[in-house]
Amino acid sequence: MPENNNHIRLKRSLQVLVGLPLSIARDAASMKVFHFGEVKPHPSGAGTVGAYALHIQCPWRFVDEKRVVTGTSDRFADPADETEVDDDPRTGNLQLIKIESLLKGYDAETRSFVNATEQLVVISVSTDRFGGADLLLTGGYRLQIFPDGSFYEAWRFIETQGRHIVIEGAQVTFRE
Repeated sequence: MPENNNHIRLKRSLQVLVGLPLSIARDAASMKVFHFGEVKPHPSGAGTVGAYALHIQCPWRFVDEKRVVTGTSDRFADPADETEVDDDPRTGNLQLIKIESLLKGYDAETRSFVNATEQLVVISVSTDRFGGADLLLTGGYRLQIFPDGSFYEAWRFIETQGRHIVIEGAQVTFRE
């Protein structure tokens, strides 16, 4: 099946991430947010942002060549033996523990994991016609996003000072 223009535009738009590090990982309610590029103060003066962000509400995962490192479902997994999932923004579930092990840094003021490594720089980006994305990162990792619904918003790509690209029901919409 031929690719549609929106799929091609999505892939082209995500190409700006190539060469940029995954710089911040945080939660916003049930949404996972990943920022890329140089970390700066938010234009509102509250918190920090990268040049670009992925706001993900659908299934996602980090993988390496051998395993799923962490993903959506780990948010509901106990962080360690003999402990239960809680609301601790740093250690409250297995997903948080695994993300901290990838990024190696934490900013208590913004309740965000920050990349304190030289790894996790975007090498390449691919997309599929259903609004999925696969970001190949240095260190042998991939961030994979795979919408699994036919109606609601799955994720969006945000230029901090510009447009949003919204993936909703396998449709790609560009908003200025």
